[in-house]
Amino acid sequence: MSTVDKMLIKGIRSFDPENKNVITFFRPLTLIVGPNGAGKTTIIECLKLSCTGDLPPNARSGQSFIHDPKVAGETETKGQIKLRFKTAAGKDVVCVRSFQLTQKGSKMEYKAIESVLQTINPHSGEKVCLSYRCADMDREIPALMGVSKAILENVVFVHQDEANWPLQDPATLKRKFDDIFSATRYTKALEVIKKLHKDQALEIKSYKLKLENLQNLKNNAFKLRESIAQDQEQTELSQNQMQDLEKAIQNVDVKIRHTEATLKELRDKVQQKTVKNAERSTLINGQRRQYNDLDEENEGLNDGMENKFDERILRLEGKIERSKREIKEFDDMISAAEKKLTNYVTEISKLQRDAEIHILSKDERDSAIQKLFATHNLGSLPSNITDAVALDLTDRIESRLTDLDNVLQSKKNSNDKELKMAWDLYLDANERWKNAEAQKQAKLEIKNAILKRIEGKKIERDSLELQISDVDLSRIDEREKNMQIEVERRKNQLDQRNFGANIQQKWQELQSIDQKINDLNREKSFIAVDAEERVRLSLKKNDLENHKKKHQKL
Repeated sequence: MSTVDKMLIKGIRSFDPENKNVITFFRPLTLIVGPNGAGKTTIIECLKLSCTGDLPPNARSGQSFIHDPKVAGETETKGQIKLRFKTAAGKDVVCVRSFQLTQKGSKMEYKAIESVLQTINPHSGEKVCLSYRCADMDREIPALMGVSKAILENVVFVHQDEANWPLQDPATLKRKFDDIFSATRYTKALEVIKKLHKDQALEIKSYKLKLENLQNLKNNAFKLRESIAQDQEQTELSQNQMQDLEKAIQNVDVKIRHTEATLKELRDKVQQKTVKNAERSTLINGQRRQYNDLDEENEGLNDGMENKFDERILRLEGKIERSKREIKEFDDMISAAEKKLTNYVTEISKLQRDAEIHILSKDERDSAIQKLFATHNLGSLPSNITDAVALDLTDRIESRLTDLDNVLQSKKNSNDKELKMAWDLYLDANERWKNAEAQKQAKLEIKNAILKRIEGKKIERDSLELQISDVDLSRIDEREKNMQIEVERRKNQLDQRNFGANIQQKWQELQSIDQKINDLNREKSFIAVDAEERVRLSLKKNDLENHKKKHQKL
């Protein structure tokens, strides 16, 4: 508990600036008695000024507070207040405040000269003096005494002109009570907590939006994987169809060679037919000449020979009929062969057109492969791209697609893990923040209860002071001392419960979560770039699929 021991007053109001007036304060009670104008109120004003730095009311900015130079017959007077008190920790401290009032013509100039705190070094026993600005001194002394400035101003060292503040208007009364009980600080703390809660709610909302966006990216990636799998299946089907087409082309080549051999045989048979026709014509003409010769030579032959000749003629006519039938059969065979030849020629021309289309498709395939390799830096290409080389290059493109798919999958897995870790950290931080807020609320309730108890104890103390003449003073002193010790202990407990450190820790955790989210955003941008590359690859694959469809037509 902080106590006031002594105070030196010099050059303040009616106190002579040349004499040092020392007042010793006794415990538990000091009574100040004197006639009007003796300086009773001045003592209270000096106590208040030493502890809070506030001038008393109606002091005219300090001009009427310092001893008048005209009364002293000087142009300048100096005032000084020294106050020795014990801090809440039981340490002796001396507060020194010096002032100066100068007469300049018809005007008075007030000035605060210096503010000094004197303490004793516990190790060396030497006196240590520390100079402060007035504002720093005004904050330092209430902190050393363990009492707020509002309590010193309005309760402990209240001026008699301001002692009726409990009867003032409600707004002023509320402001006074808020200052005394430091309610404004807790209100601001609650506002800060509410603001943090609102900011965290907004961050949760933004995280949810980012999570939905990442989920959409994940779904798109799955769709891309499915499309890649379908493209791979179609590529395999196209390769199988190309192999079937190559086999069909080989079979057509065999048929073409067989047709050429058949055509050659037909041409030989046509030549043989021409030779046979010539021979037949020659034989018929010879037989006709022989028949005419026989008619002329054998007119005189007998009837028996004529019958034999007729039989021979009939046999020859039968041979002629057979020869005609053979010639007709040869003609039919030649016409059939000519039809086959026409069909074969048509098929050969069609196959030639298909071969030309195949060559064009092959050139387009080669150019598409060259563009793919040049665009995506897949390596060097041979000068002559055969079917085997094209299959090898297609396998290389598919392996590249597989590698890209694996990289994308690994990035997706890492992003999912990091997102899950960030979400877990956020939930953990939110849970700890809720627990801290609940603990803080409970501590606030405990503190309010303690403050109420303190107020009750103060009321009880006031009632006991009224009955002090009838009660044993030693018991009252002991009880008051115990109460002060209890109040000090409660206040120390409340001061040790530092909420600012917990809030700072939560804020650092939120900043770390923001950093992880930024890393995830960078990974997302990388995934977007990979997705664009995959779209380009899908376009190239569509072109390749079109070329393969052209091959299928063959």
